[in-house]
Amino acid sequence: MAQDELRKLYNERLIREKQSYISNVTHISSSCLSQFRHGRLELYPKQYERLKEYLSK
Repeated sequence: MAQDELRKLYNERLIREKQSYISNVTHISSSCLSQFRHGRLELYPKQYERLKEYLSK
C-alpha cells in the first residue's frame, strides 16, 4: 500500500474518529498526522506501519 492509499484510508476514517484519538493510539503526533492528511508530509516507515496497522483493524 502506497502513502497515497494510506492517506485516503486515513481521511475516510477521520469522518467517524478524531485525529487526537488516532494520534494517541498510534503514537504519531497530531501535527504529523495533520500534515500527512493534507499531503505536506510523508510518514517515516515506522509511523507508516503503525498507522497502516491501526487503519486495517
